[in-house]
Amino acid sequence: MHKSALPNRKETIKNIYDAIVIGAGGMGSASAYHLAKSGADVLVLEQFQRGHTFGSSHGATRIIRFFYDKPFYTELMKTAYTEWRDLESASGKPLLFITGSVCLGERGNPYGQSVRRSLDAAGVPSQWWSATQLTERFPQFRVSNNIDILWQEDTGFLHAAECVLTHLELAEQHGATLKEETVVTNIDWHGEFPTVCTDNDQFRSKKVVVTAGAWTGKLLAELNLPLTVTKQQVCYYQPTDADRFTPDRFPVFAEMTADGEFLYGIPAFGSGVKIARHGRGDRVSPDTCQRTPDTDYIAHIDAYVQERMPELRRATHAEVCLYTETPDEDFIIDRHPYCPDILIAAGFSGHGFKFCSLVGRIMSELATNGKTDFDIHPFYIDRKPNTSSGIPRLQT
Repeated sequence: MHKSALPNRKETIKNIYDAIVIGAGGMGSASAYHLAKSGADVLVLEQFQRGHTFGSSHGATRIIRFFYDKPFYTELMKTAYTEWRDLESASGKPLLFITGSVCLGERGNPYGQSVRRSLDAAGVPSQWWSATQLTERFPQFRVSNNIDILWQEDTGFLHAAECVLTHLELAEQHGATLKEETVVTNIDWHGEFPTVCTDNDQFRSKKVVVTAGAWTGKLLAELNLPLTVTKQQVCYYQPTDADRFTPDRFPVFAEMTADGEFLYGIPAFGSGVKIARHGRGDRVSPDTCQRTPDTDYIAHIDAYVQERMPELRRATHAEVCLYTETPDEDFIIDRHPYCPDILIAAGFSGHGFKFCSLVGRIMSELATNGKTDFDIHPFYIDRKPNTSSGIPRLQT
C-alpha cells in the first residue's frame, strides 16, 4: 500500500486541502485541532451544527479514568490525561475535574480483580476499601459487607460538550475551516487525491479523516465494518441536599451487578447527578432512532438508585445518545484498506470520549507523518476480535 505522509505545505496544490475531517464530534474536533495546530490546511465537514445532540458526544459530562480490565487502555490513558491538561492550558478553560472513583461489585467479582491487576501493572495506585471505609468517606452510598470496593484517586470527568467546542474553536484559531450542515454523501478515492462529495460540492484532499460516529458504517459501506449502533439512555437526579453530591463531596462510581449489568454515575454537574447503564441498548439507525427516553428504563435506574443512593430519589429527566459498538468493544483506528489516504477512527463503543484528545493526536500523526509512535495494533480493522472477557465497559 502507498503510505506516504502529507507533502510539504509549499507543495500544496491549489484548492486541495491537506486534510478533510468528516464529523465534528469528540474525535473529529480533536483531530481537526491537532491537524491545524501542526500547520495543515484543514476542512471539517459536519452534517449538523457544532455541538449537536444527535450522536455520541453531547451532554455535560463523560468519565475519565485509568481503571480498565484491558491493560493497554490504562497505558494509553497516561498520555490522554496529559493531552487534556494541555488543552486546558491552550484554551484557558477548566475541562477535566478530578473526583476519585469507587468500583463496586460482589465479593471477588472478575471485573474488579482485572481492573486492579491493570492498575497495578501500570503503576497506578488504588486501594481496596471496606464497606465501613466507603460509608465513612461517602455516606451517600448504602452497601453491604459482601461488596468489593476499589478506590482510585485519579478518576474524574470531562466537561464533554465544552471539550468538543473548545477543540473546534482552537482548530479554527489555527486556520481550520468548519462547514456545518454539510452532509457527506460519498468519498471517491480513485483519483490522484480522495474527493469528498456532498449534496452541493466536491472537495479534494491529500488525506481524509473519517470520524463520523454512528454514520461511519453507512459512509464506508464498502468495508462492511463490524459496527452496531445502539440507543443508550442516561438519567439525571436532583437531590434534596445538592451540596452532598457536588464533585468535591461525591465520586464517580461504577458497579457490576450480580447479573452482569454495568451501571455508572457522575457527580452533580450541569443537569444534576448522572446515572446510567452501560450497553444493552436496542439496535437502531442513527437517522431514525426514537430519541424519547423509555419509561421502563428510567424506572429500572430509579430502582437501583433507591437501593444504592436513596437520597437521590427519582430521576428528574433523561436523555438519549448513541453507541457505535464493535464486537470486542475495542476501537477502530486504521487506514482504509483500499485507500491508505483515508484514515478511520470509529467504533468507540461507549467508552471512547476520554481518549478524544489522544485519538486526535494519533490521527494527526498518521496524516502528517504516515505513522504514530502509539501502539494502535489492537485497533486495526483486520484484528482478530477478542471478546473472551465478556466484561462490559463504561460509557465515558
